[in-house]
Amino acid sequence: MTRWIVTLLAIVCTFDPSGIAKAAVEAKNPHRPVHRSVPYLDTAVSPAVAAVIRVVRKYEPRMVREDAGQVVALDNRYARAAAKAVTRYERAADQGYVMAHYNLARILADGRGVARNYDRALASFTIAAGQGNVPAMLRLAEFYLAGLSVPKNRVVAQAYYYVAASIQNQAAVRAHGLLAPHLSQDQLEQVRRHARALRDAMPPIDLMLQQGRERDLLKAAAQGNPDRVEALLQDGVDANAINALGRTAIITAAWRGHVHIVRSLLDAGVEIDAADNEGRTALSWAAINGFPKIVDLLLEEAALVDVRDDKGLTPLIRAAWNGHEDIVAALIAGDADIMAADDRGVTALQRAEAVNEQRIAELLRTGPGRRSREAIVLLADDNGTVGALALLNQQPDGREIMLNKVNEMLRVDQTGRFATGTASKAFLAAAFGDLLQDLPAAPQQVSKRRATHPGNDEHASGLMAFLARFWPYFLLLLVVSGLLLFFRIRRR
Repeated sequence: MTRWIVTLLAIVCTFDPSGIAKAAVEAKNPHRPVHRSVPYLDTAVSPAVAAVIRVVRKYEPRMVREDAGQVVALDNRYARAAAKAVTRYERAADQGYVMAHYNLARILADGRGVARNYDRALASFTIAAGQGNVPAMLRLAEFYLAGLSVPKNRVVAQAYYYVAASIQNQAAVRAHGLLAPHLSQDQLEQVRRHARALRDAMPPIDLMLQQGRERDLLKAAAQGNPDRVEALLQDGVDANAINALGRTAIITAAWRGHVHIVRSLLDAGVEIDAADNEGRTALSWAAINGFPKIVDLLLEEAALVDVRDDKGLTPLIRAAWNGHEDIVAALIAGDADIMAADDRGVTALQRAEAVNEQRIAELLRTGPGRRSREAIVLLADDNGTVGALALLNQQPDGREIMLNKVNEMLRVDQTGRFATGTASKAFLAAAFGDLLQDLPAAPQQVSKRRATHPGNDEHASGLMAFLARFWPYFLLLLVVSGLLLFFRIRRR
């Protein structure tokens, strides 16, 4: 009897009810909707198309990074960077660089920082694909599957997958296999004819040679060989290609300190803000390793200055931590956010002080950098509608101020003490500028049930959460009690 009770206790103690709940949620929502992760898709697509797009990204992880982009403030600096990138891509595309056409098409299709233009994006993707650029083929196929600037046409989409698969691109092979069952025999014949026409119009493509040239480009960028880099770029090598560390040619060149290679790559229209597996861009690596000329060049070309790596560190925090005073000064002059903090809440000033970089610390205390401003969701109803927003403003004196839509203010100093009050118009203008105007109005009413019985829902939800967490233990107690009662009655 005792053995059975001990065994039952062991089973229940190793049971995780939250695991079942998590599995249930995952079973109910196995995939995030594709149109929420691909920036040029505004509406949902059919399940068949979603499956194709999803499998492409599984086997082309670089496209996932391109879709995600960098998590930065979408302010005037972001718009300036996007406009500068478009100009750089257009200039390089006019000179015949294939990658420039691809990157121009992406930024126009995504509409990040610039006006979205599907027509121009389609034209640029078509040019890049016509020169044998496989990612351009994959994205063109999605344009035809979703009907972006063109009527929906699975035959043309499948033809692009067919061509990319013929040179052994695994993403295209998988997509081709998923889409084929949704086409009739007549349509499959049309696919073969269209693919043959596309392939005949392209330059000769050898997959092994192509991948070898991509590795050559990365190697030449690391070694600082400008002639080899230029020759490969002129030959249409995919400069967005990554190595095992996720680094593109421009990241590799910046990491090694080859400013002339970085200049050549930018002139060829490569993406300036691509990030590696650690979330570090060319600007991040130049700030880490101390290459001020590269930092100056990247800032001149409007590289995103407040990008964060996988630990939340910005180039400014990295440069301050590593003691690169001239780079810190350049980043501050480039409008870097002085008050930005990493995932542990540590700022550039705190990093500099921790390693006794007093001159850098003084630059950060007196610099004209931007103050950190973030929109924070405070409340939301059951439908996910925003109930209130706040702005967070971190002051140079270490105070943090939270402000909601009705100007109620909570001020917290460095010791943790806080005070409340109503912000004056003068303070709003000085601390937040026009940002408050962008906040949605506070909701005027709540549901009738919640207004009438504000406490019942809270108690009910708390009780349900408690029961959901501890019901196995109640069950165990009930079973053990029943067994004890059974054996006690039996002894009588």
